[in-house]
Amino acid sequence: MSYTYLHDNTEGSPIFAKIEDGDVIRLTCVQEYSPFQEWLRDNQGNLPNDIQDKIDDGTLTIQDAD
Repeated sequence: MSYTYLHDNTEGSPIFAKIEDGDVIRLTCVQEYSPFQEWLRDNQGNLPNDIQDKIDDGTLTIQDAD
């Protein structure tokens, strides 16, 4: 399981897709989605290039765990 950047929505917020086994997308989300943030924290330092690019350009922020 992984996530990928899809596109920006009409408000300019990035939309991400959860990629399941077999390259199946069953869910899309914004950066505030808790399971996405948990995945970011768990995989920090080993993120896909498109996700890391969003972090590097300031579009995506990894939030601290609650």
